[in-house]
Amino acid sequence: DRELRHQHGKGPCNVFILDTSSSLGELGFKQMKDVFTSAIEEYAKHPEIDENVAVIVCGKETKFLRYFSNHYEDIKYCLDEVDLGGPSPLSAAFYLSNGCLMNGASRSYTVGEFNIQQRIILISGGRPTDFTSIGSKDNLTVKTNEVFKNHLQELTREIGKVHPIFCIPVGINPDLTMLEFICYQSRGGKIVHFHQARQFAKYSQNMKIASRLSYTLMNDGNDRERVMTSLVCTFPDEEFSEMDQDDIYEICSKKSLYAPVDHMKEKHLVGPDVLEERNPLMPPLGSRVKRGRDWIWNDQDGYGPGTVIIHCTDVGWLGVEWDTGLMYNYRYGTTFSEENVYDVQVCNEPRILGNKSISSGCEVKRGPDWEWDDQDGGAGSIGCVVVVLVNVVMVRWQSGIKGQYRFGWDGKFDLNVCDPFSPDAVRYREEMMRTPAALKYPSGASASHNEDFEKALELSKKSEEETSPNTTAKPILHVVKGKYFRNPSLSLDIETDGPNFSSANTQWFWKDDTGKWNPYCRETNAKLNKCYKRNPKSTAVVNVQNQTYRVVMAKNMQINLATRETFDVKLVKKEFSS
Repeated sequence: DRELRHQHGKGPCNVFILDTSSSLGELGFKQMKDVFTSAIEEYAKHPEIDENVAVIVCGKETKFLRYFSNHYEDIKYCLDEVDLGGPSPLSAAFYLSNGCLMNGASRSYTVGEFNIQQRIILISGGRPTDFTSIGSKDNLTVKTNEVFKNHLQELTREIGKVHPIFCIPVGINPDLTMLEFICYQSRGGKIVHFHQARQFAKYSQNMKIASRLSYTLMNDGNDRERVMTSLVCTFPDEEFSEMDQDDIYEICSKKSLYAPVDHMKEKHLVGPDVLEERNPLMPPLGSRVKRGRDWIWNDQDGYGPGTVIIHCTDVGWLGVEWDTGLMYNYRYGTTFSEENVYDVQVCNEPRILGNKSISSGCEVKRGPDWEWDDQDGGAGSIGCVVVVLVNVVMVRWQSGIKGQYRFGWDGKFDLNVCDPFSPDAVRYREEMMRTPAALKYPSGASASHNEDFEKALELSKKSEEETSPNTTAKPILHVVKGKYFRNPSLSLDIETDGPNFSSANTQWFWKDDTGKWNPYCRETNAKLNKCYKRNPKSTAVVNVQNQTYRVVMAKNMQINLATRETFDVKLVKKEFSS
């Protein structure tokens, strides 16, 4: 196979993990082969894209069938001698895939302003077994349990921070919950149903088309009508199927997913140089931050807080992981080219966990398996999680000491996650607000807790008003398979994608201490609706009865930013009789 190692194409890199275990059954095995074959056939139709394909099988044996190659005819038939049977050590397959992603055999691929990371395509029933059971015989029964699932989830979560993972369920009764968890926690991954495999294989082709749309150079392409108009104006002589149009719009609307990833994040390097705090006037690692005075980065922060995870080697730059999971670098202080610029500021907002057990920004204390003497500063001391790896986390303690600790490794837990509203956790964040870096932030630069949020909404509203087509003066362009036409009879009340979030038919409520549900005022309700429309899992800062709260929509709660009290919130959609 030495020759196959060097048949690289020049295009995007794709790692197929093919589940051949007995858990698939004959039907699932056939579906898996059909899906794989149709995807490879589609790649072969677009030689100008030059997709790289590596193939890993996971069943009786877990191994590479093909290294990265663009010899599609050979790849297409690589499953001919593979039989159904054996366990399903998916974790072992992902370890193999991670190795080929990191050893220099593959690379990211740039199309226009889009950066395509190496992708993993899992075709499986989603029922992992013990990854130490590689090479088991057909008659060996290995029970799936929560330990194997948890290990797979942690592993894929780390890989997914950089690489999108696409899951194609096959078999009579695939574990959709497991497969959805794997793909949706990755950067840009999703579920692809087996009958959509051929269309999915055109994704790179459609990304190349999207990269040429002038509209995508101006914003994130959240307006489908404008994206489609740009499509037909840029490619007036070509036809696009509805599925192609859907793909192109999805790419434009999720443009931030295709931003280049910092080299450190791509390699997942963790060491003294990465965790070095290079400048005492930069917020310490683990500091909680939000957008600051000189913010120019649109909605990269998801309108919420994040955590400082690195001091960059470039002077005046630091890396932030936002609570949404996205990671970017920002200016703080003086850079080589600018002076006194602050994209972010230190804040006292807690890390609210969703379905994760731990994340960067969480406050922690020593746990049940602690065996590191007083490295944390003594019993009861608090630190903040900076980096989360597979069953291991990096923590910065209040003393400035940084260390690596077990969180699930070999069943051991050196740490306990603190209640973010406990007095100790609140006091820890308050002390972080008094560090030299936090005090260095220009006084008076942020007049209120929600000034930046208000400004973002106003800019967004202004941008929409400036760029929205004047429907009263111009006919509207409509797209059908690459053609556009004017429809003068169309009503001016254009129905947009998704529900209508105007304050006329949706209302947000909050519950007070007496258990009474109170409606937000019109302005606040409109703000919440607008934020919810952008991202149902986002947060928003609002003022209620002279108090400032952060509404956490994913958890249906609001947090008093001064007292840390929490209150329930809910969204009610009004019903109108016809």
